[in-house]
Amino acid sequence: MDIKTKNFGLVSYNVEDVLHFDEGIPGFEGLKSFILLSSEEFTPFKWLQSLDDTDIAFVIIDPKVVVKDYEVEIDEETIRLLEIKDLNHILVFAIVVIPDEIEKMTANLKAPIIINAENNKGMQVIMDNDKYMIKHPILKELKNADTHS
Repeated sequence: MDIKTKNFGLVSYNVEDVLHFDEGIPGFEGLKSFILLSSEEFTPFKWLQSLDDTDIAFVIIDPKVVVKDYEVEIDEETIRLLEIKDLNHILVFAIVVIPDEIEKMTANLKAPIIINAENNKGMQVIMDNDKYMIKHPILKELKNADTHS
């Protein structure tokens, strides 16, 4: 299938690759269907492109790129809602905010996006701890990751 997006132009995708967010994403509850887009050019960033509103795409990143020992806490309710049978088959992403001043780029490590790769169900969860921040500055970590690769 094809969709015309604001940021990426015409994008082709397979129906089996559609990610389903039954509850949407906080602040965007009406958006239920997404696809993951990536490009070698923009690694380590990816995009969570909405199929419901093709003007909307969230910039996302694997939180372990930013914090090497990042640990996601998944409660029983999330496991039930996403029908997770094996925690090894989940994808975890943090939403990135890129302001006009790129040095102030942040990632939301407190509320990661969790996707069950076995059934493509996803949701954003808010972890109940003070270990991670909603606006974690990431530019320095990204530069360090580049020098250590």
